[in-house]
Amino acid sequence: MKPVRTLQHPAWLRLPGLAVAVAGLGISLALWQYQTEQTQALSHARFERQARAATQALQQRIESKADVLLSMRGVLMVNPQLSRAQFELVAGSLQLDVHHASVRNLHFTRAVPAAQRADFEAQARLDAHLDGSLPTGFAIHPALAQPEYFVVDYVWPLAGNEPVQGLEIHSQPANLESLLQARDTGNVVASAPFDIVQGQGTSATAFNIRLAVYAPLQGQPTPRFLGAIGAIVSVKELLHGMRQRGYLEGLAMTVHDLGTVARPGPPPGQPLYSEAPQPVDTPLLTHDITVDGRLWRTAYAPTQSFLTPQEARLPLVLTLGALAMTALLTAVVALLVRRRLQALAHAQLAARSARESETRFRTVFHQAAVGMAQVDSESGRLVRANQRFCDIVGYTPEQVRQLHVQDLTHPDDLERSETQLRRLLAGEIAEYRLEKRYRRQDGSLVWVDVTASAMRGQPGGAHHHILVVQDITQRRKAEEDLRYLAYNDPLTGLPNRRLLLDRLEQALATTMRHQSWGAVLLLDLDHFKTVNETRGHDAGDRLLRQATDRLRASLGGDVTLARQGGDEFVAVLKELSTSSEQASAHAEEVARDVLKALRPPFDLGGELHHITLSIGITLFDGKGEPAEELLKRSELAMYDAKAAGRDTLRFFDPRMQAVVAARAQLEADMRTGLAAGQFELYYQPKVGHGSIRGAEALLRWRHPARGFVPPSEFIAQAEQSGLILQLGQWVLEEACRQLAQWTGPPLLSQLSVAVNVSPRQFREAGFVAQVLQALAGSGADARRLRLELTEGMLLHDVEGTIDKMVQLRGYGVGFSLDDFGTGYSSLAYLKRLPLHELKIDQGFVRDVLTDPNDAAIARTIVALGTSLGLQVVAEGVETEAQRQFLEKNGCHVWQGYLLSPPLPRERFEALVQEHAAGQT
Repeated sequence: MKPVRTLQHPAWLRLPGLAVAVAGLGISLALWQYQTEQTQALSHARFERQARAATQALQQRIESKADVLLSMRGVLMVNPQLSRAQFELVAGSLQLDVHHASVRNLHFTRAVPAAQRADFEAQARLDAHLDGSLPTGFAIHPALAQPEYFVVDYVWPLAGNEPVQGLEIHSQPANLESLLQARDTGNVVASAPFDIVQGQGTSATAFNIRLAVYAPLQGQPTPRFLGAIGAIVSVKELLHGMRQRGYLEGLAMTVHDLGTVARPGPPPGQPLYSEAPQPVDTPLLTHDITVDGRLWRTAYAPTQSFLTPQEARLPLVLTLGALAMTALLTAVVALLVRRRLQALAHAQLAARSARESETRFRTVFHQAAVGMAQVDSESGRLVRANQRFCDIVGYTPEQVRQLHVQDLTHPDDLERSETQLRRLLAGEIAEYRLEKRYRRQDGSLVWVDVTASAMRGQPGGAHHHILVVQDITQRRKAEEDLRYLAYNDPLTGLPNRRLLLDRLEQALATTMRHQSWGAVLLLDLDHFKTVNETRGHDAGDRLLRQATDRLRASLGGDVTLARQGGDEFVAVLKELSTSSEQASAHAEEVARDVLKALRPPFDLGGELHHITLSIGITLFDGKGEPAEELLKRSELAMYDAKAAGRDTLRFFDPRMQAVVAARAQLEADMRTGLAAGQFELYYQPKVGHGSIRGAEALLRWRHPARGFVPPSEFIAQAEQSGLILQLGQWVLEEACRQLAQWTGPPLLSQLSVAVNVSPRQFREAGFVAQVLQALAGSGADARRLRLELTEGMLLHDVEGTIDKMVQLRGYGVGFSLDDFGTGYSSLAYLKRLPLHELKIDQGFVRDVLTDPNDAAIARTIVALGTSLGLQVVAEGVETEAQRQFLEKNGCHVWQGYLLSPPLPRERFEALVQEHAAGQT
C-alpha cells in the first residue's frame, strides 16, 4: 500500500503549487496594473511640473515687459518735455529686439485736450525723429470729435509702425478701456486681445500693456495726467520665444483671455493662442494667471510621453518575471522569491529614479541659459557651476571650484548677501533675490541678479543652496544713462536746469548756515544765433562744446557750471566771503577771467570765429531768495550787459526788477481792463473839401485808478505780450458795430471809419476771416471800413500782404498806408498794393511852413499819391496856414486839432451835426 500513497503525493504537491500558481498569476496581474498606474502617475507628475514651469515662465516674461514701462515712465516723469528724438534714443537703448523680441513696439500715448488739438498736431510735425527727419504727415486719425484725445505721439521702432503715429485710441475700444483703467489706477494694465497685421498681410493676436505717466504741478496736490507709456506684445512671438527656450517641450498649449480680474467671463473666453488640436481623450491641465489686471487661462496637453523607454516597459518586465518565478518555485519559495523580487524591483526603481533625477538636474544645470552654481552653505565654497556662470565671473570651471562666494562678491555687497543667506538657511524665507556686483578674474565688475534657493531633502537639513545668476550689467548701464540724461545736458555733459536748481538750493543752504555770500553768474553767448544761421547747427554745437571747455578751465572744479539751455550757461560761486563787498569784488574778478577766456577765436572746422559773453551777476546770502528768483535777477542783469554793448558784465540792479514788475502789472491791468470794458474808442474827424467824410478810430484806456493811460505807454507792452491780438480784434469789432449804428442818420451814414492794424495782428493766418466775421456779425458796410497799415508791416512777406489785401478789397474794404515817408517804402511794390489812400505823417506837416525839406517831402508825397490814383490825407493839421499850404499843393483831405482832437462817440456825432449846419 505504501507505493500507492507515494504516487498520490505529486497530486497533493501540485495543489500547493497550483494554488501558488493561481495566487502568483493573480499577484502578477495586480503587479502589472499597479506598476502601470505608477508609471502613468509619474508621467502625469512630470507633465504637471512642465506645465507649471511653463505657466511661471509666461508670467515672468509678461512681468518683465512691465519693467520696461517703469523705466520709460521714470524718464517721462523726470522730463515731461522729452522730445521725440530723446524718446527714441532711450527706447533704442533698451534693445527690444534682443531682450524683448515679442514687443512689437514701444509707444507713448499723449492726452490732448480738444482745444489744443491743432497746436499739438503742428508741434508734433516739428518734433524731429532721432535721424533728424520730421513727421510732416502727422495728424490725429481717425478724425473723431472728442472733448479729449488720447493720441499715439511717440513710437519705437518707427519702421513698420508708421500708421500708429497719430492714432486716436477712442477708435479702439479695447485699448481705450485699458488706457482709462491705467489712468485711474496708476497700475500697469493689459488690454483685451486684438489682431495686428504682420508680414505678408498675415494677422496675429496681441495685447497692449500700459502704465500711466503723471507730471507734478507746482502748488497742486494732484499731478497732471500726461498720457500712458505702452507696449504691444505679440502673443505668438511671446510663446514662440518660450518654445525656443525649451519651456514648452512636450506640451501643446492653448491660451484664452477670460476678461478682467474684477469681471471675469465664463470659460473658455477669447482665444489668444492655440496649437494643433489634441485627441479627445488627451488629459488637459489648466492654470490661471493674472496679466496686469486681466485673467488668462492656459491649457496644456502632452505631445509626447514623459517616460523613458525603460520606464514604459517596466510593468511588462515585472509581470513576466513574476509569472516565471511562480511557475518554477514552490508555494513558499515562490512567495519568498516574489517578495524578494518585489523588494528588489522597488529598490531598483528608486535607484533608477535617483539616477534619472540626478541626470535631469545635471542637464538643467549645465544647459540653462542663466548662470547656476551649487554652494556649500556653511563655508560658501562653490561645489560646481555651469559654463554660463563661469563666463559671467571670468573663471574656468576648475578655478571656480577653488573659490568661495565671498571671493567673488564686492565687499560693499557682502554683508547684505550674508544677511539674506542666514535667513534662507534658518527657514525664514524660501528664497531671496539680490542685485549685487561680482568681481571678475580680470578685476572688472559685473552687475548680476542673483536668486538663491536652499536644496531641501538632504539628510540632516539643507547643506547646499543653488544660485541662479543673470548678467544685468547692460540694464544697469541703461538705467545709469537714463539718470544721466535726466540731470545732464547731452551735448556738453554739464548739469541741466533741473540739476542746477538742486545745486543752487544746496548753495543757498550752505551760505545761510555759514553766514557767507555767494553769486550766480548767468553767461550768454553774444550773437550765437548767427553762427547757427550762417554755418549750421553742427558748427554751433562745436562752438558750445569748445566754450564749455574754456568755461570749465576758467572757473575751476569747485564751481557748479550748468547749461540752462540754448547758449545760456550758469555758474554758481559758493562762500565767496562773509562781506558782501568782498564777495562782489571776487565775483567780478571771476567774471572778467571768464570774459577774457572766451575772447580768443574758436576753431570751427578750419574756420576761426570770435564770440563774446554777456554776464549777469546776482549776489546771495541764502536769506529768503528762492533759486528761481536768483536766476531771473541774473537774467535781467545779463540783458543789461547786452544793452551796454555786450562782452561785459553787469550786477543786478533792483530798479530792473521794478521795471519788470511794472510791465507785468501793466499787462495784468490791460487784461483786466479788456474783460471789464475799460477800453473805448475815440473818433478824430477826417475833413475833405470842407466837409467831414469820415473818422479815424483811436483806442483809449480809462484806468479806474490812473485815469486815461496814454497809448504810447500801453500799446508797446501789448505788442510784446501778444495782448495786441485781443485788443485789435476788439477795436475792429467795435468800429464795425459803430458803422452799423451810423447807417440810419443821413449825415452819419456816408462816413467811413479807419482802424489801425497792428503788424502782429495783420500777420495772423486768420486775419482775413476775423475782418469778415466782424463785418458780418455787425451788419456794417465793408465799403465804409478803412484799415490803416504802416510801411514797416510791408517789409515782411510782401506777397502774403498783397494777397490778404486783395481778398479784403474784393469785399469792399479800403486800405490806407499810414505815416507814409517815415519807413522804407519801395515804389516797386507800392504800385502793386491795392491801396485807397496815403497818409502824410504829422512830422512832415508840423514844420511844412518853416522847413523847406518837410515842404518838399509833403509836395512829393501828394504828387506821388495823385499819380498813383490814391487819395492823400494829411495828419496833424493844427493851423489854417498848414491847411491852406496843403490844399494849394493838391492835398484836400486832412485831420488834426485844427478841427478837433479825438472825441468820444457822442461828442463826435454832435460835431458832425454842428459842422454840417455851419457849412449850410
